[in-house]
Amino acid sequence: MTPLKISGATARLTGSSEEVRPLFVREVDGCLVSRWEPTQKELDILFDGGSVEVWVQGAAHPPLYIGVAPLEEGL
Repeated sequence: MTPLKISGATARLTGSSEEVRPLFVREVDGCLVSRWEPTQKELDILFDGGSVEVWVQGAAHPPLYIGVAPLEEGL
């Protein structure tokens, strides 16, 4: 998955190395929202019946939502 810019971004999160792309997020109702675009290889896996994995670091799983969003024009 490739992180995308998001309209109304309130923060830009960066990793500890240059290989990590910045993650643009916006705050909505106490949550940080980001947008991701699947690669063609990932789309092929999904179309072939694959699924989405979510990895959470740590011993507890925070509440989260995974969904889809339409294309944002002009970003």
